[in-house]
Amino acid sequence: MRSIHNPRRSVLICVAVALVAWAVVAWGAFEMREADEEAIGPPLKVGLGILPAILAPAFAYNFWCAMTVFAAMRRGENQIGRWTVTAAELAEFAANDSARNALGREHRNTWTPPRQPPPAGLEIIVAADSALVGDTYFALATTSGFKITGVRLLSEGLPAIAFRTVTTWKHEHRVHTAVDALRIPVSRAAGPEAAKVLGHYAQVEARGIIVNPGFYRSRMRFGLIAAPICFAVAAGGLVMALTEGDSGLVPGLLIAIGIVLGTAMLILALAAWWLGQAQRRKP
Repeated sequence: MRSIHNPRRSVLICVAVALVAWAVVAWGAFEMREADEEAIGPPLKVGLGILPAILAPAFAYNFWCAMTVFAAMRRGENQIGRWTVTAAELAEFAANDSARNALGREHRNTWTPPRQPPPAGLEIIVAADSALVGDTYFALATTSGFKITGVRLLSEGLPAIAFRTVTTWKHEHRVHTAVDALRIPVSRAAGPEAAKVLGHYAQVEARGIIVNPGFYRSRMRFGLIAAPICFAVAAGGLVMALTEGDSGLVPGLLIAIGIVLGTAMLILALAAWWLGQAQRRKP
């Protein structure tokens, strides 16, 4: 199950990695201009630093987007249900949840309740396609490699909303599937809110409601725009190698990175198109 915890810290880590990586690349590039052509150290610095220098800002942007999503959910945007579970209720839920986890892998909760329940309780916000449990975010999608395939209310002890979650991945030409659960405690005072959440996600699962229909379109558009840019970078590296007779590390890196990232962007666009179709397809 896809979840995000403390995105602010993740943004700071990614920014720090990006700054160090770009410093290493700049240092290596400077030494390449000043040093002997046969020196191995400067090209090695550029080679080691260029990939994290590109990826870290992208991850930082992703976590920054998560911070904006957190803030929007706390403002009440696209909110379906919102309640606070008291410390006593949370302790009761934790005991029941531990017993369910012992039933096997498919019953294991993706979310782990805090060992020490907060004295003020735990706020839970459920939006149209996600849930914020305390400071942990869960994407509740019906497509992609992390998806929900069922929702129900557990009434034994403290009520809880239980999502059946499926994770799918490919390894060594085989498709693997893992089934888990996401159980969210419901305050006893939040019965109407819980019923509203159950009704909404039952309709989402049946494709009666298409949540965030522009999500995959925007990813497909991004991939189709980014792919030509990446291939242009590769072409620039090829031109540099052919016209200047430079067969060194920099043209090779430009060609390799441009081709790899360009291909990845095309795959992103294709995957987004396919998932967009799956989002609308009746189960």
